[in-house]
Amino acid sequence: MREPRSGRDQGVNHDRRVLPVSVVISRTPVPGLEDQLMAWAEGISGAADAFPGHLDARIYAPDETDNGDLILAFSFADADSLTAWEHSDERLSWLRRLDGLVAGEATTHSISGFEGIFAHPPGRPVVPPPRWKTAAIIALALYPVSLLLTWLVTPHTAEWNVAVRVLLNVLIIVPYMAWIGVPYLTKWLRGWLHS
Repeated sequence: MREPRSGRDQGVNHDRRVLPVSVVISRTPVPGLEDQLMAWAEGISGAADAFPGHLDARIYAPDETDNGDLILAFSFADADSLTAWEHSDERLSWLRRLDGLVAGEATTHSISGFEGIFAHPPGRPVVPPPRWKTAAIIALALYPVSLLLTWLVTPHTAEWNVAVRVLLNVLIIVPYMAWIGVPYLTKWLRGWLHS
């Protein structure tokens, strides 16, 4: 597996309401051509790395846990950046080089939005957990921060306008949920979440 690359942000939409999008591709190598397919994967990943909005590329070599498939995962800053990459001449050139290296069609899965922040087992395509497990993780992450805010902050803001109090809570809770609560809980509960 390659280490993630640091993202390039030229031409990236910095609107914080836009969430990153990832695409995971699974390809079955022609027997005996696994090394050539890995070299191809390194090449297309390097080409994507130079593309505006590219955040990360990961390559998982073919092995028995993935039915012998090569798994490629690309992440882009937003859907527009991914679409530009997918329709680029550079990508099409790399796809033409794939002829003869793979058997069958590609399996592709795209994710964006909230499901993208859930950790997933390495080396396997990203498949969102069942909705009830997602809800359970969110509730488990939300409860302690809500309790702390109610206990520590509410007594000091009781005289404030209700809209301002709610805004303060949202400004604290949302970053905590997106970058601390949900990501850490999904790592700790990975086995259960994806079972």
